[in-house]
Amino acid sequence: MPLYKTQRADLAQRITTIHTMVFTVPAFVHVRFANYVATEHYMGGKKRTGTINLVLCNVRPESLRTRDLYESLCHQIEAAWTASVGDPATLGVAHAQLAGVFVLGTAGQDAEWMRENLPKFQALADHGNELYRDMIAELRTRENFKFVFENRSARETGV
Repeated sequence: MPLYKTQRADLAQRITTIHTMVFTVPAFVHVRFANYVATEHYMGGKKRTGTINLVLCNVRPESLRTRDLYESLCHQIEAAWTASVGDPATLGVAHAQLAGVFVLGTAGQDAEWMRENLPKFQALADHGNELYRDMIAELRTRENFKFVFENRSARETGV
């Protein structure tokens, strides 16, 4: 179902908040909305028409992330969909239904990734990139991200 601009903005904010809290990562979360009605879409080898609402999450797998944690992420995103778009049962609109939330794994090691890339992020922020400026500011203000700076400083000084 094509979402209104306000629904997309609300849902993107909710997904970002959920992702940052579930995985303890900065709000460097990309949310993209795609209109499959305007493209050729195949499922099961058959061309499909109409509307299908999916949320696909690409996250870095880490050993501490359990199946329960991923399931919690999915349930919270489903709840965010209902809060942003509405409950299809009460709306009386079947195409408002969220068909599924799928979590796909990618590179892994969020904490190490943040530590290793901090100099690049800082350089981009220093050169005026607003996205990275915001991310560095968030990392500096959130208590659960102090490790990014503390561990880096200890490594650089040999402590």
